[in-house]
Amino acid sequence: MKKLVSICCILTVAMACSNALGGWTEVGDAGDLPGTAQVVSGSGPLDTIFGVMNYPDVDMYQIYISDPAGFSAYAIGVDPQLFLFDQSGMGVYANDDDGISLNSLLPAGNISSPTTPGKYYLAISRYDLDAYSASGLIFPSSPYVQVFGPSGPGGGNPVSYWSGSTFGGGEYSIELTGASYVIPAPGAILLGSIGLGLVNWLRRRRTL
Repeated sequence: MKKLVSICCILTVAMACSNALGGWTEVGDAGDLPGTAQVVSGSGPLDTIFGVMNYPDVDMYQIYISDPAGFSAYAIGVDPQLFLFDQSGMGVYANDDDGISLNSLLPAGNISSPTTPGKYYLAISRYDLDAYSASGLIFPSSPYVQVFGPSGPGGGNPVSYWSGSTFGGGEYSIELTGASYVIPAPGAILLGSIGLGLVNWLRRRRTL
């Protein structure tokens, strides 16, 4: 029994340490709209998302913004574009180029930055695959180095599809600040419950 308790505790700690690293790696192919977005599950701060851009592709992740004032996202690789949507799919802000490279930056403290904590959708596409709603383009697409709020003709409606010409694919990473995992990982909850349950059972036996 002691060996079983030790194994459960080790697995629980290992899972916790993995989540504590703050990195999420895309599982399969993340969807491109809120209904199919990949939910980033774990615990603690979320500081990096790793993924692969297929052709043509948009990857969308549901994240939790815990510190709106400190939130930022910086995408590296595949000539990326970044887009942030609120829980209802409405555009928050977007960027193509950071002004220094072909990487993309959603900065903290921007006039269009999120203002309340909660669940959001973070999407990454390769230039020039843009977000549209039923009424048109959500974010203006030029000048490329500008950070845009949802001021396009489709900005008053939630994202419903993506359109534009693009090419190729490849690996990318998104560095985050002010973000957290959305929900605890089921495996971590299960292992933690088993470990605590066994420890409590042993304590009760000792008192009998």
